[in-house]
Amino acid sequence: MSSFETLTPHVDLGHIGIACEKSAMIRQLSTLLDAPVVNDISFTGEIGLTTARGARIAMLGTLIWSCLDTSLFAHPPSMLIEHLLNAMMIMLLETVPNNYSGRLAKLASPAIPKHLKRAIEYMHANVASPMNTADIAEAAGTSIRSLQAAFQQFKGTTPLNYLRTIRLEGARNALMDPTTSLSIAKIAQSWGFSHMGRFAALYRRSFGEMPSTATKQRKPFSE
Repeated sequence: MSSFETLTPHVDLGHIGIACEKSAMIRQLSTLLDAPVVNDISFTGEIGLTTARGARIAMLGTLIWSCLDTSLFAHPPSMLIEHLLNAMMIMLLETVPNNYSGRLAKLASPAIPKHLKRAIEYMHANVASPMNTADIAEAAGTSIRSLQAAFQQFKGTTPLNYLRTIRLEGARNALMDPTTSLSIAKIAQSWGFSHMGRFAALYRRSFGEMPSTATKQRKPFSE
């Protein structure tokens, strides 16, 4: 949105519509949750813009519009627009009811244990390497039982399921990356999948499509 030359509102303009790419919204949600997001986001309700929370959305929308108005800014600052749109996505996720509202509401819970953080950091740092629960527990400096309990309490899953999600989400992003020319097999291997048949089955179960479909969604890349 920051690359256009002119902006001409319709003479009968009565509202402002802001559309966000699903991938961008998922990235914001993943950042808020500090966890990979596999399932689609589904907004399950609406919020009136005359309410206290809705008024904040309306105010931010007006601010975004004023920054996009080329009669005020010949070339809107791209970083400013990006930050404002990110703020809008965060506000929508935190304000409008959706299937992740419950998890977002739990963010005020106590900080996750240090050994759980170490385990997650180890997973990300060694994502392509073979590892089992014992390896992760040893790297985190805790027992297997304590590690499993921590993942269940704070992440709602097992250590290996969490690792699999990290790998699948990373592979999906790489497959859709317009700057890469790597084959599906190379990308799968770089994210810790050595068996292509199993990778394809897990990918389809998680995203409802085959890996080859993601590569077809790559957008042309330009410097």
